[in-house]
Amino acid sequence: MSTNLHTSNIHGIHASSIPQKTFLASNHAIAVGLAAWLLFGNGLYTLSGWSGLSLSSGDFVRRGLLLGCAAIYFARVCFMGFYLLQRAMGWGEAVGVSAWLYILHLSLALAGGTNHTSTGGITILGVALYLTGSYLNTASEYLRHRWKQQAAHRGRLYTGGLFRYAMHINYFGDAVLFTGFALITDRAWALLVPAVMSTLFISYHIPILDRHLKAKYGEDFDLYAARTSRFVPGFY
Repeated sequence: MSTNLHTSNIHGIHASSIPQKTFLASNHAIAVGLAAWLLFGNGLYTLSGWSGLSLSSGDFVRRGLLLGCAAIYFARVCFMGFYLLQRAMGWGEAVGVSAWLYILHLSLALAGGTNHTSTGGITILGVALYLTGSYLNTASEYLRHRWKQQAAHRGRLYTGGLFRYAMHINYFGDAVLFTGFALITDRAWALLVPAVMSTLFISYHIPILDRHLKAKYGEDFDLYAARTSRFVPGFY
């Protein structure tokens, strides 16, 4: 399940979805709160008692960066869901994405929060990728939102801004930012998070969205697809 809220209303859901989006935002806030409890509260001590494992807090700087990344991602998703992407959301999506967010935040908090290795080059690379991916995702959506707000552009396919470099640059941004998020933990297994997300984007979400765009925009979409990378700019 993707945490990405970028797809158009491809399932024909037209009713107001403020309750669903509020449910998702509330669960996202709880997930970040639990991550904070693991990183800076007594969460690891409690978890040790439940599991019988010996868990202790790791490097302070790494834990601070992980919590900061989690908080920034929460704020960005709320901004995207309630302001930039004013599309409908079904309860199935709200529940599924909420479940994924718990897995996402808690697994990364546990991975990095228990790492006693001092931060270094890998951490710096992770922060750089996190910020770059966040920019690619949010800036691409913001520019598209502004373009779509103009009456002359209603019903037209947007191919400008960062979307000129890849048809799904927003998804690519998420893949980049979560690669960075995982690198900050400095645990190899945490890279499973962006790997799973990227696989879902390429094998499931993008094909569905492409079929929708093809049906809606026809030849304009074909011309756009013929000249533009699909996911990774200049590569795929």
